[in-house]
Amino acid sequence: MTVDPTPWTWAQTRERLRADRERLRQVAEPALQGGSVYLQPAFICVLLHRLSHHCHRRGHRRLARLWWHLNTFATGADISAPADLGPGLLIQHPMGVSIAGRAGRNLTVMACSGLGSELGRREDVGAGPGLPLLGDDVWIEPHSGVMGPVRVGHRVRIGAGMPVAQDVADDTELQSPPPRIVARVMAAPSPTLTP
Repeated sequence: MTVDPTPWTWAQTRERLRADRERLRQVAEPALQGGSVYLQPAFICVLLHRLSHHCHRRGHRRLARLWWHLNTFATGADISAPADLGPGLLIQHPMGVSIAGRAGRNLTVMACSGLGSELGRREDVGAGPGLPLLGDDVWIEPHSGVMGPVRVGHRVRIGAGMPVAQDVADDTELQSPPPRIVARVMAAPSPTLTP
């Protein structure tokens, strides 16, 4: 996974934030009930990540880390500064979300899910070769994850509780298998109390 070496500008950051805000408005308008998008944890999480990513791309690593820490503390989302996420990012419930990798436009990430490297690969902490690469319009439902050097195509929906560790083609929907009963545990008779 290569990182774009071109200088990053405030105009690019503002453009992505504008697209993020509009996407959140489209999705969450009924729930806002006249409230401000800017006060939603979903927008605050994305805003803090955009600031962290901007500082990282400009070479201000300590400031990028500060924004990352603030995001983790304020919203519960762990989105690495090098994570290059396209415009239209939507993190509906930031608590427990962890993201390291690259994604195209309109990525949707639900609670307690994310993407990142395989365990034990220290070289992937930044933007290493073992991180996932996602296309446009990818939807990751709760408790799901994309792990390792995986390529996920465009218009993919990853169902709840689904771990993804291999490449996924365009226009695919992945669902985890239904739970099955492995063994039934018989309840022990309750002891009788004697006075």
